[in-house]
Amino acid sequence: MALNHLLGHREQLERLFRELGRRRSQGYLFWGPRGVGKELVAEGLALSLLCERHPGLDFCCTPDSCPKRAEDGGGKRGKQPAAQCECCAACVQVAMRLHPDFDYVALLPKRSFVLIEQVRELITRLGIKPARAGMRVAIIDDAETLNIAAQNALLKTLEEPPGYAVIFLIAENANSLLDTVRSRLRPVHFPTLGAADLTALLTRKAGLETDRAGPLALLARGSASRALALSTQEEPPARELREALKAAVKMDFVQARRLSERLFATREQAQENLELMARLLQDVLCLKLGGGSPDDALVGAPGHLSDLVDALSLGSILIMLELVLRAARAVDEMANPRLQAEGLWMAASEALRSGNS
Repeated sequence: MALNHLLGHREQLERLFRELGRRRSQGYLFWGPRGVGKELVAEGLALSLLCERHPGLDFCCTPDSCPKRAEDGGGKRGKQPAAQCECCAACVQVAMRLHPDFDYVALLPKRSFVLIEQVRELITRLGIKPARAGMRVAIIDDAETLNIAAQNALLKTLEEPPGYAVIFLIAENANSLLDTVRSRLRPVHFPTLGAADLTALLTRKAGLETDRAGPLALLARGSASRALALSTQEEPPARELREALKAAVKMDFVQARRLSERLFATREQAQENLELMARLLQDVLCLKLGGGSPDDALVGAPGHLSDLVDALSLGSILIMLELVLRAARAVDEMANPRLQAEGLWMAASEALRSGNS
């Protein structure tokens, strides 16, 4: 299979491919959080139908790493990237959005909505019989930005689609589309990716060590695109935060202030580090309860979290988690991030000392 590095949705891809070959729907709605692989699966299915060298799931393109797609112009019709690849002509044309039987519609730069003119052009093209392949494939990305007029224009095509066409709509929220549109589409939900999958992605695609990839995967909220974006930023202070959590019971005001000035000085920094603390505590809680950690594979629980499991009682973990979530809500509501962090550490120290006395 060309998508041999697909994370989290392999079974879904194979099931949809079998469905396309037997009794397909004419329209599909792929919905779920941004950056979890919806478009990758949709384009993989398009390649499985249009590839001229190896049609099926062994199509010759590798859309997650094809050099054609690494170029800035690769996704825009009429801009030919200079990179070379070993894909067949059909797969290259799909990558360049030039295949006569493949259409890709998405939000244009500096626009808030997919334009009705884009939808009308797509409808016209769908009315043309396939030129080279056995069917036409269309992908409408950013479908949640289709306004009411554009959705209504698309409705007749969804009601009476050409028998040779299949349409994939991709949206973050299925409820952003009209009921009349949703009712004519086969919904397919794409959940967030697990942290272990994201760690594997970061080690493979961004070349990160597991020690750095793990904390980034925790901060990515299940999104591959966000994980890769975070990989170019400063490394999260996971080790320092683990040590601070372990020593919270002994922390005094001077230590709390220094830590807050260093790791919680800005709103963005505080939001990310509070989220990382919450996720670390969640994993420790899972281990403490004996159920195993959902992110064992990425955090390396025996070497990284076992000291926290030993140092914190169940009550201490719950106290710390409540304080962290409270501080995170306050920062989101525009409270001073450094002062919230100071208050968090001092409240934690006092509560943990009281619990240990």
